[in-house]
Amino acid sequence: MTKVRGAVAPWRKLRMILSIAAYRRIALGVTGLYLALFLIVLQNISLGGQGFQFLTVEWTRMFHRTGAITFEPIAMIILPGLTILISPLNIAIGLGLALLAAVNLVMSFIAFEQPKACTFNRSGGILASVPALLAGSACCAPALVLILSLQVSSLFIAVFQVLIPASFILLLVTLKLILDRTDVDLIQA
Repeated sequence: MTKVRGAVAPWRKLRMILSIAAYRRIALGVTGLYLALFLIVLQNISLGGQGFQFLTVEWTRMFHRTGAITFEPIAMIILPGLTILISPLNIAIGLGLALLAAVNLVMSFIAFEQPKACTFNRSGGILASVPALLAGSACCAPALVLILSLQVSSLFIAVFQVLIPASFILLLVTLKLILDRTDVDLIQA
C-alpha cells in the first residue's frame, strides 16, 4: 500500500514521529527541562527550606491570579534545601508550552538531520524554534527585568505577558505547518 504525500493528518504524523523511541526521548527530556525551568522562573520551585512539610489551602484558590497569566498555588512541599509550590494552572500552562516547544524542537532536529523528509530547507527547522524562544522570553524576561533592577515601564512588562498566549498560538501554527510539509515515510529512526 502506497501513501499519497500529505494524505496523513498532521496530528497522526506527530503520533507516528513520536512512536520512534529516540524522538520520544528527546521530546520527553526537553518537556521536563522546559517545565522545570518555567516553574523555577515563576518561583514555584525555589531553593531553601528546612525539614519536611506539606501545607495546603482550599483548592478553589487555584483560580486566583497572581499575575496576568499566573495563578495561586494550592499546596507547598518543603524539603531540606527545596521548596515547591503546587499550582495546577501554572503547571498546566507550563506543560502545554513545554510540550509544544519540545515537539517543535524534535521537528527542527528532524528537518536539520533528515532534510529529505521535509519539503523545506534546513533553515525552516531552525526557524521552527523561534516560537519556543519567544515562549521562554515570555516567562523569563519580566523576572530578568526585576532581577536587574532596570527601570522599565509597566507597558513593557505587559507586552511580555501577552507573549505566553502568542507563543501558544505561534507554536501550534508552526507545528502544523511543519507537519504538513513532513513525509513520515522518509524519516529514519
